[in-house]
Amino acid sequence: MKKEDPLIGTLREPGSQVFVYASGERFLRSFRDLLDDLCRKQGRSGILISTLWSANALSRRVAMSKLPRGSLKVVDTISLTLGSDIEESDVFSFLNTPASLESILIEVERIIERSGGKMAFVVLDSMTFLTKYYSPGQLSEFFQYLLSRSLEENLNLVVFDQLKSANDIVSLELSSLMDSVIDLEVEG
Repeated sequence: MKKEDPLIGTLREPGSQVFVYASGERFLRSFRDLLDDLCRKQGRSGILISTLWSANALSRRVAMSKLPRGSLKVVDTISLTLGSDIEESDVFSFLNTPASLESILIEVERIIERSGGKMAFVVLDSMTFLTKYYSPGQLSEFFQYLLSRSLEENLNLVVFDQLKSANDIVSLELSSLMDSVIDLEVEG
């Protein structure tokens, strides 16, 4: 019998919130496998807040064409910065860059409202990116709102952090508020 992925196992309960430390190949594999499992295998719908990849790169990285239609909505904070060739899409919401934290939350709210209660999860691909551009106070408010809304809507929330730092105030605060902390660098 194949051992269940520790990340997938923590998301069985609706509304659960997981903070994940992962980098390199472990991050790439777990990120891709998480979205594939939630959307394709479990048939759930959700939101991805993308801070790492343009729409084109993300489409290849996650193999979005293999996911069920309408199962994943992406809040893209990168493509406009890169000057990517952007096509109108019902999957991607492109935010001006740099995207304010408020504009990210507003777009998440729009997606939740438009879905009519069909969204089951929110994934933030990299807290690491956000810590470079926003103050700890701004991030604290952003995550407090995201955590509260996820609980209100009974959405699973997954936040990836690629730089494990004992001095990172935001990571420490956030990991202490969430249901589970998974260190894929240790657990594999």
